[in-house]
Amino acid sequence: MAGESPENVLQARDGADMSFTEREFEIKFSTNSAGLLEAWNSNLLAGPPATPVRQTLNTIYYDTAQGDLKRRGMTLRLRRSGRGARRIALKWSAPAAEGPFARGEIEVRHPAEALDINLLGDPAAAAVRDAIGDRPLEPLFETKFKRRIRHMTIGGAQVEAAFDEGEIVAGERRAPVTELELELKSGEHSDFYDFATQLIETLPLQLETLSKATRGFLLRSGEPPDPIKAWDTEIPADASFDDAVAIVIGDTLSHFLANWSSLRQGVHPEAIHQMRVALRRMRAMLALFNKEAPCADFVAFRAAAKRIAAELGPARECDAFAELVASGPRAEFGGTEGFDALDALVEVRREDLHGQARRLIAAPSCAHFVLRLQVFLVRRGWRNALLADQLPRLTQPAREFAERALRRLHKRAMAVGKGLAALSDEERHKLRISLKNLRYATEFFGALFVDARDLRAYLRALARLQDLLGASNDAACARSFVDQIKAVESADTALAAGVTLGWFAGGAAASNRGLLQAWKAFKRTEPFWR
Repeated sequence: MAGESPENVLQARDGADMSFTEREFEIKFSTNSAGLLEAWNSNLLAGPPATPVRQTLNTIYYDTAQGDLKRRGMTLRLRRSGRGARRIALKWSAPAAEGPFARGEIEVRHPAEALDINLLGDPAAAAVRDAIGDRPLEPLFETKFKRRIRHMTIGGAQVEAAFDEGEIVAGERRAPVTELELELKSGEHSDFYDFATQLIETLPLQLETLSKATRGFLLRSGEPPDPIKAWDTEIPADASFDDAVAIVIGDTLSHFLANWSSLRQGVHPEAIHQMRVALRRMRAMLALFNKEAPCADFVAFRAAAKRIAAELGPARECDAFAELVASGPRAEFGGTEGFDALDALVEVRREDLHGQARRLIAAPSCAHFVLRLQVFLVRRGWRNALLADQLPRLTQPAREFAERALRRLHKRAMAVGKGLAALSDEERHKLRISLKNLRYATEFFGALFVDARDLRAYLRALARLQDLLGASNDAACARSFVDQIKAVESADTALAAGVTLGWFAGGAAASNRGLLQAWKAFKRTEPFWR
């Protein structure tokens, strides 16, 4: 929505117009019954001496059988408290600049028993009809839980704490609900997120990234959460540099969090990979922003993201090794002695490393990183680091910043890759990193430039070069991983390990033969920002 600020417009991540202003800021924590009781009895959540509100909530969630609302990032529900009046609510994805804890919300009384979306008002009802077309809305699942509510003043924030215990029901399937929800009712966002940080460091709570609605859809499907790849970031054509910083930080933080549930509940190797991709993209952009508008917090958050990515690194290396073996030497030489034993050895290592990764995101330090970055985002803390004569940098068009940044990254990649044929493995790794940073910037800011054909050609040339350089990196990582698990030293796995290393070495050699041609093609590709 060009020309309108995130404070006045909410927009779904797929670009669907959601131009109505209501929204909620909410943080969920998962725990068990003992943890919920400890939270209830904690002085931090005591609230005023008035009797807390107690409710029995029954909620039915609606969508088409094809999940059209869910696909648009929208949730429709009909809730009743005990024998009280029903209320209909529509929620939707908020702009990236507000971070992953914001959602659009409209909730109104619903006197009728049969669902009536018109009660939501014209803009919201129109958005629902646009999403579902002529398909009927159906009740898909429900939640049943008891809620206790306390209202608190935390600094300059008015906060509602809801203690929920019950279940989600989808046909014959059931899943427990034991969680604490914090909602900012009014006041200072930073005090709200600071309070959440204090709770996670003090009480047996874990940051919960899934709403009850999302959990209901997963329960209904019987499938674990899918890993989430990075989506196209929408930076309006008239966005300022200040806007672009908020949008990019919000998007990368959301991408990082979006994969927590897949890691916690599933075994898909892509979850850890996507978390590391999110952190790499975040780090690359924080470095660009810091060069334009120096800020100590950019540096600090970049270092924290690097530490988390490094801790996830061993699990990702194990996953990548297993994937490459399965699709390469295992598929070609599966009958070779020792592959079953090698697979078993890798799986033992993988289970241990994935356990470490799950413990990492459950640790207060990781939640602290997320919530502190959210505070930085809502405060737009980078503004405070600038001197008075530097403030105009914030209002410059994002496109002008992007052109300078892309030109600088392109120039650096050309310098690092000079004399490519004679570069050492370490120097080629530096080139690979330079190209990644250039690609991330291109993905974020490319749409600000007019000619999409030039953008696609540039991205194709970049991707080709990265893939070929990646083959050498795969071979080096495979050698390192085989050494870690001591596969060559075991009689059961030595032959399979040798075949595997030979396979990777051959792939690296083949890629190397096409590398110079790909480099020349990239140098000939016209930069799309010119």
